[in-house]
Amino acid sequence: MGILLLQLFFNPSGNISIFISNQLPDCIMDKNFFFQLALTLFLFTAVGYKKQGITIPELQRSYLSCGPGILADGAAFKRIKHPRLVYPGDVSALPKVLPNDNRTPAGKIKNQVLELELEVLWGDFFPETNDRPGLRLVAIAEKGKAPSIPGPLIRVEEGQSIHASIHNTLKDSSITVFGFQTRPATVTDSLWIPPGATRDVIFKAGEPGTYLYWIQLGKGIDPDDGEEEQLGAAFIIDPRGGSPADRVLVMNIFSTPIDTALFANGYLESLTINGRSWPFTERMRPQVGDTVRWRVINSSNRNHPMHLHGFYYDVLSLGNMLTDHPFPAGMRPAVVTETMRGQTTMNMQWVAKRPGKWLFHCHLSFHVSSELRLPGARDFDQPGHEEHMAGLVTGIEIQQGSSDLLSKGNARKIDLYANQYAPGKGGKYGFSFLDGQIPTENQFSAPGPLLILKQYQPTFIDVFNHLTVPTSVHWHGLEIESWSDGVPGWSSSDGRTSPAIQPGEDFTYRLSPMRPGSFIYHSHLDDVHQLTSGLYGPMIVIGEHETYDPKTDHFYISSWKNTDPLTIDELEMNGGRYLPETHIRKGESHRLRLMNIGPAGMMYIRILKDGAPVPFTFIAKDGADLPPAQQEIMLKSPSYGVGETADFRFTPQLPGTYTLEIITNVVKDHWVQTWVVRS
Repeated sequence: MGILLLQLFFNPSGNISIFISNQLPDCIMDKNFFFQLALTLFLFTAVGYKKQGITIPELQRSYLSCGPGILADGAAFKRIKHPRLVYPGDVSALPKVLPNDNRTPAGKIKNQVLELELEVLWGDFFPETNDRPGLRLVAIAEKGKAPSIPGPLIRVEEGQSIHASIHNTLKDSSITVFGFQTRPATVTDSLWIPPGATRDVIFKAGEPGTYLYWIQLGKGIDPDDGEEEQLGAAFIIDPRGGSPADRVLVMNIFSTPIDTALFANGYLESLTINGRSWPFTERMRPQVGDTVRWRVINSSNRNHPMHLHGFYYDVLSLGNMLTDHPFPAGMRPAVVTETMRGQTTMNMQWVAKRPGKWLFHCHLSFHVSSELRLPGARDFDQPGHEEHMAGLVTGIEIQQGSSDLLSKGNARKIDLYANQYAPGKGGKYGFSFLDGQIPTENQFSAPGPLLILKQYQPTFIDVFNHLTVPTSVHWHGLEIESWSDGVPGWSSSDGRTSPAIQPGEDFTYRLSPMRPGSFIYHSHLDDVHQLTSGLYGPMIVIGEHETYDPKTDHFYISSWKNTDPLTIDELEMNGGRYLPETHIRKGESHRLRLMNIGPAGMMYIRILKDGAPVPFTFIAKDGADLPPAQQEIMLKSPSYGVGETADFRFTPQLPGTYTLEIITNVVKDHWVQTWVVRS
């Protein structure tokens, strides 16, 4: 097959001269081909490279093939022409950008000084594997080694210094380096390096902690033009003598816009953990009984609620690029989900208490959707085994061993139906206890019915799929056996695996809740669409000797009605827009359970009387009751992200009218509930 030689020449005025040489004897040069060529040139000039002051090398002499790509087995896959896209087999003089598992620190220690040489350069990055589609981007390399995402790990001990030499190999863009300074710090220092130049910096490491460093291209990039957050990396300062064994997990994001006529997603994206996107992220394989320690670094500017399936983890510290704040013993939050804001860090640990396959992932549905995958990536999947997730997901495979689960009392059985109330992928779904029952009085949508479970009681929930699409149920926050965890094709233990429940079929999950608290059940398949269609519901576990009283125990569960809500009317709080008025007595204690299970967004609560905030007490997080020392009286709660639950105790001391406000950042609006307190 021949090629079309396209030569692009840039003159000082910014215009482009185009020379085309037809070397395509096997191709038909028709109007469709020239339309694609024109669109490619338009995209090249429109996506903002000139705005950043950077150009892509080798595009002044690009080769556009007109034939399909070929898979290893000889089958073809679809290609899309875009200056950022690279495909297996493409001829390139650029180095391959490798994933960095953050096991090996960069540089060498000499006389208590880390000697480090870094370079910033263009490369070809394949976030899945080298035989699948990839992206052309800028990355960081240790001199003499391949560039990597995340960038090279800097890891030193307290008392050591860093001498870094940073070379900007880019010809058309300056770079600004952030994070090369002593910790802790209150003011960000930076190092500006013009094209082709090298700068040296030397500084003392500072206090132990989990930090990061990152590099900005040019004057930065407008968020509408994409993200260049692949240029971030870990900066770890250990105490003298070193830290307990741990792993470092860094999240990076690259994105750039593409015409939706070419790719419906509208962006070419790479969301990775240690340089790989699910299902190609590294598998973690602890033994039962191991204490697992992770330093998690969000080097992107997006928020990521990080959720661990099946286990609670202790948050040892939270920090950012310049500071790290450890929690003292007895004050460490125990959570299943912790929202990490942009460019923040977390040091965490958990104990692998039972065998099976589990996940640690961002709970923003858009950050783990298979729609993130690059054009042509799906063509490599085996038929019947198409991936339903991508992006910020890490798999955990705990080796065989004993289990910590307990069961007490008589077994209970619950039938739960997944019903469909409108046809097609955009139809409305809902869970119910009866076949075909509409979950709420005036609408087709969510939430599903409140599930009341009892601590330690073995409970078998048979889910009947009466949809026209497969589904599953994840019992979010519960400590259960992996095969009941509800991630189709992944969650497995004891020789059993959670399936994608096919239309007309059913599957029985076995639960034996280990602790009382506030939890959520929801689909874990095609999350963006199935959650917004209504497949979620509240779940409360009561203590083995307790009863549930709806007069003093109130849940508030929020999600979306569609994938792009513009007003609060397109969100749901307990299935609707308005919350009913509540009448209570002075001095009576009430439990408020906040549950966030939208595809994205954060929310918080406050209570007002006569326009002034009144106090309430934070008593539980993610279903785990807080020790007395961690319970906090507050006038406004923190903001909670997707997959987080939080419980509060409200005891009004004066009669009158109170207003509960639940504020969401999805549409910058809020829900209101009136509480009338009698003497």
